[in-house]
Amino acid sequence: MGTFLKKNWFVSLIIVVFAAMTVFYIYDTNKGKLKGKTSGGEDVVYSIGDSDVTASQYYDDLYKTAGADTVVNLFQRAVADTAVKTTNEMKDAASSQAASIISNYSSSYGSSYESALAADLASTGFTDLEEYLLFEQKMDKIAADYAKANFDDLKIRRISYILIKYDDANNVTANPTEAEAAKMKAVDDMLASGKTFAETATQYTEDESAKESGGDLGVIDKNTSNLDSVFFEEAMSLSEGQVSDWVKSPSFGYFKIMCTAATQKTLEEGFTDSDPYVSLVQGYDTTLALDALWEKAEELGIDFKGNADIEKTIRTAFGKEADSAAPEATAEPEKSAEPEKSAEPEKSAEPEASATPEASADTEKGN
Repeated sequence: MGTFLKKNWFVSLIIVVFAAMTVFYIYDTNKGKLKGKTSGGEDVVYSIGDSDVTASQYYDDLYKTAGADTVVNLFQRAVADTAVKTTNEMKDAASSQAASIISNYSSSYGSSYESALAADLASTGFTDLEEYLLFEQKMDKIAADYAKANFDDLKIRRISYILIKYDDANNVTANPTEAEAAKMKAVDDMLASGKTFAETATQYTEDESAKESGGDLGVIDKNTSNLDSVFFEEAMSLSEGQVSDWVKSPSFGYFKIMCTAATQKTLEEGFTDSDPYVSLVQGYDTTLALDALWEKAEELGIDFKGNADIEKTIRTAFGKEADSAAPEATAEPEKSAEPEKSAEPEKSAEPEASATPEASADTEKGN
């Protein structure tokens, strides 16, 4: 990273410390509290000559000059930093991710990669890439813990599928063609012979992106909204271990769906090297971050120090206004229901599953 980012990282870090320590909430008055100078019962952020600037004054000024997005961003970072301790493992992961991102930017932008990266990073409210990646890890941890605690209500489950594509996607028939029906029968026969769903998917699915994983779609829940409606309805109706009838999607072909896990025990046992709840909140339900972070802030003892403007701004951003209805779920829920992070540095170059049942078309059950 360049000198500019390094210098601004220090400024950013100071702001986060102020936010975490002095303004928005009290996290146990007996610990984690700096016993420094106070004025009128409030912590003093800094002094100029004989004039003391208190936390409330500091954030009033910040709110007026930087605007609502900055205040909300600082609030989120303060909650995340207080709720989740930074570990060496997290630092190592952030460092590795940062190196990969920098390499990608360097390949894409050449000698101007630093300015391109800095511009994208600025849209997230951060000036240091590794600090941003640490924050993302903490947000994922908070959202994942929330998902686990609300497992039954969210109806979390892991889904696998087999796809038989149309012979001619431009001329879809009402019923399966002879060739399509033969492929579907081969799948049914292999399953009936005692072969596992994963083995059958590896041999017969025509979604190349799912062959290696044995047809594994991943972890979904009731908030998932980017799957075909009938595919999703069928997936959510299955009990653990149950296999569906064939589901017809006008966009892709015929799907056979299996619920491989619908209990915490089975779900967690199936993830030996990763966290299924992190997989969920990074993939098929990115709507949980705001509720999870707000719940965590309340656990920590949120306190707006009587600043109605800041309180209203933050409550509005989190959809927690007393008289407001819950925000509607968009067709593709994004983690950035919080202040926009549209140009954030991408952490993975994972290719999209070309035939994954996305919510681009209506579906209907086939034969």
